[in-house]
Amino acid sequence: MKTFDPAFFKNDNFVLLKKEYGDFAERINKETIHICYNVNNAFIPVMGASLVSVIENNKDMNIMFHIFTDGYSEENEQYIKEVAERFHCVCNLYKLNMKPFQGYHIKVERFSRITYARTVMAKLLHGTAKRFIYIDADAMCIASLKELWNMDLKGHIIAVTPDHPNSNKYRAEYLKLKSGKYFNDGIMLVDVDAWEKYNITPKCFAYQDEPRKRFLGQDQDIMNLVFDGDVYFLPHQYNITAGGDDYDTTQGVFIHWTGRRKPWKFVLTEFDHQWRIYNEISPWPTLTNVYPIKKPQNYHDFKEWGKYKKSKGDIPGYIWGYFWYVILKIAAKLHL
Repeated sequence: MKTFDPAFFKNDNFVLLKKEYGDFAERINKETIHICYNVNNAFIPVMGASLVSVIENNKDMNIMFHIFTDGYSEENEQYIKEVAERFHCVCNLYKLNMKPFQGYHIKVERFSRITYARTVMAKLLHGTAKRFIYIDADAMCIASLKELWNMDLKGHIIAVTPDHPNSNKYRAEYLKLKSGKYFNDGIMLVDVDAWEKYNITPKCFAYQDEPRKRFLGQDQDIMNLVFDGDVYFLPHQYNITAGGDDYDTTQGVFIHWTGRRKPWKFVLTEFDHQWRIYNEISPWPTLTNVYPIKKPQNYHDFKEWGKYKKSKGDIPGYIWGYFWYVILKIAAKLHL
């Protein structure tokens, strides 16, 4: 296990630049909640819809966003500033020094090390917030966060939901978790003071330079190894995965697109449609495509389309999706 000098964990070793936009001028007497994201520049427009979903469902609260990035364009910065000004919230934008994260493994090449920012967020916010809600950028809020925000953690440091039953046992066994319990860290309620008291950030960083084959995922595996089931487990409604495919009520709090199907690629469900509404409200360019785009690199999208249509008994839709899946996959393999 890797060790570090205590000076390594000073805030100025992680934060290169911080900018703050907005205020609570028109909402001064409301309760303030702290919301965190970690994104690279390409994913900021996706996060934009998530920001708006939080704002639209929590108008009775002041919202302070903390957005941790490895860099951002001037255009995305201006859109974030517009969110703060238009919706009377506060957006703190942090540009992180990524050198301290280089020892963390990358399991899937298309992923970014900025995901590991969630291993240091609480340390960076110590003294600023007592707790925060972390939200993956591909998750959408559909209800009030007041109950979650005020939840009693029963002495635990974080509150999370169990991973999907289909993968929970396998992942726990792969990581050799003594508890046998594996959680999804895409939605978290974090007690900042407790995180700092029990040195969770150094415990996470101790897993740097470990062989990549030891892990199935990235930051989520690290968090599970550190906590090994010693977390407060939330009901499923707080992190409804797979874009809500198997969820047919309106009692949820977060819809989380954990699979390949994403609402910014094409629209299949009412939740996909709702995400598009939040995208339209946001300052970022509004998406108008409803069907998957017919490019070779998008062949997986048509497979997801076909699977969903088949599950709903739409056989023509299933055939259409798999027809284009096969055609585009062949084109992709032949580099056409």
